[in-house]
Amino acid sequence: MTRRPVLLAVPVLAAAVLAGAATAAPAVPRAAVAPPLTCEAGVPSPDGRVFPEPAVAPGWLRLVDFACGLAELEEQFPDRVQVTTTGTSAEGHPVYDVLLTDETVKTPKKKLLVVSSIHGDEIGAREGAARAMEDLLDERFLADEPWVEQVLDRYVIHFLFPNPDGWVEGDVAGSEGAGLSWTRGNSGERDLNRNFPVQGWIDAANGTLQEPESQGITKNLLQGKDWYLGTDNHGQLHDTYAAAGLQIVGQFDYQKSETLARFADGITESMAEYPVLQQMHAVGTAINGDVGPYHWGTLYDMLGYSASGSLIDYYNTASTTDGYGFATELTLGKTVAGNTAAWDPVRAQVWVDSIRAINFEMFRQAVDVKRFTFPVGTRTAYVFDPEVVTSKDGEGYEREEGEDLPQQPYSVSRMRFFTDLNKYASQRLTAVRVPEVLTGKRKLGDFQTVVLADDAMPEKGSRSAWVKALEDFVSRGGNLVVTDAAAPVLAELGLVGEGDVEMTEKYVGYVDFGDRGLKLNAGLRGVASQTYDTVPIGYQFGQVTAPNWTVAQEAWEAGGGVTAGTNGEGRTVYGEKKLGKGKVRFLGALLPQPTEEHYHPYGLQSYAVTYTGYTLLQNMLAR
Repeated sequence: MTRRPVLLAVPVLAAAVLAGAATAAPAVPRAAVAPPLTCEAGVPSPDGRVFPEPAVAPGWLRLVDFACGLAELEEQFPDRVQVTTTGTSAEGHPVYDVLLTDETVKTPKKKLLVVSSIHGDEIGAREGAARAMEDLLDERFLADEPWVEQVLDRYVIHFLFPNPDGWVEGDVAGSEGAGLSWTRGNSGERDLNRNFPVQGWIDAANGTLQEPESQGITKNLLQGKDWYLGTDNHGQLHDTYAAAGLQIVGQFDYQKSETLARFADGITESMAEYPVLQQMHAVGTAINGDVGPYHWGTLYDMLGYSASGSLIDYYNTASTTDGYGFATELTLGKTVAGNTAAWDPVRAQVWVDSIRAINFEMFRQAVDVKRFTFPVGTRTAYVFDPEVVTSKDGEGYEREEGEDLPQQPYSVSRMRFFTDLNKYASQRLTAVRVPEVLTGKRKLGDFQTVVLADDAMPEKGSRSAWVKALEDFVSRGGNLVVTDAAAPVLAELGLVGEGDVEMTEKYVGYVDFGDRGLKLNAGLRGVASQTYDTVPIGYQFGQVTAPNWTVAQEAWEAGGGVTAGTNGEGRTVYGEKKLGKGKVRFLGALLPQPTEEHYHPYGLQSYAVTYTGYTLLQNMLAR
């Protein structure tokens, strides 16, 4: 597919752009806080655009400027743009939802989502979105590109600007209610990106759905299952890359997980279309350093924390819109105590072009959908656990003061992971049950691999007979995969001592990878360490609650065991060890059963395996 970049005018050394918290060029005072020139009657824009390129723009966009520019675009392109709102903000400003589509094409269309600057002081996303919309509409830029025509024929793109209050707070003048410093939250100081009703652990202090912005978005926009790809674009403090991609984690089947990983990988190529970002790549190559236009991983991999109540998490939830959402962070993009009085065109160009690259790649992939197959290299069985975690049994969480949201029903199990995986597996994984094996109705020897996920023996029977059946299976050449709380069986099989196995709690499911040349570590992508997330399956982040099972590394490696990854503290969390003619492969953090131990008013999800977790499972199922 031919790609034509929007031509830019600001070459800049990446080293200067990314040097500490200072901007790449001295701040330029904004003359009289001027509006976009096209909004002054009879005065042309310096580059002929409604939203000028940062190189020639008079300054940061104020909300009043943006509204004026939207009116211009709607007037110029009435069949392709519709300016709507999802409601009003806490301070009464419109929450813009700008729709781009070819309205002359009347066939049913799916939807794409671009969220910009839900944190009002992370201004780069809205600066980029304004220019990106214009690029898609105007034939002088990209409107006549085949992929643009296709995406507008087949989709309705929703450009959402959810936090006008935080925006106006730094507008200084012109906008109604203008203040002196952009703010993260709305006028009520609420972080809107913690305000959505996600399944999993909820922090009651976040005031879920108590703000008009989140109420309007959930009621008037995020309805139905006709959504596909989406981006949620933010700003962070200093990074040596122009942008960081964050793969959000939830109950993502393999198709969704790989679709988002493909999107993340594609952004790297898309970034290369823009001169200002090409130079960052050149600097990184020249110094062989950790510098460049883009890198990606999970939220925890990239920023070291998780979150609950975010808009993009809600967008991704299978039981709501079931979208395919991804988040990004622009470097130097969190403007602390900033406002429109200080204008930095160089930094703005980096942001604008990063947003173009990210979202244009999403649109290209939306018209080039791929189906993915999870490779299963052996005849594989998984030991089925009939236990279900449900709100129906009355054994759920005992609420504390202030946790008063109505409880939504749920019925979840980690076994759902295998059901979903079979939709995309190259050969089907077969469920086997302990009683079937113990009574001889099912033979483990019919399979090459057997998976024990989180429980070595989930149903009643003779423990010694079950362990003997597992040992015989491996000794005769089988591949036994042991995950999570099934780890004590490693001692019962004689691979380590009983005292060598323990559960440690961490922030998320975590592996500190060793030699990436090992077959068990093949195919690792992005910044890889997180194997499962906590919030969707009920664990509380901010506290160390995620179960990670480990074995003493020295004991594991005695007799030839291989450690492919540790817990970062000298204990094996991932590896393999021979037993007879076969082998046992172990991953202590992948697929724990959801927990009811924390506040979860909107229910729970069944699993939250990351793209790295999928990769490791694929490697463990290989010959």
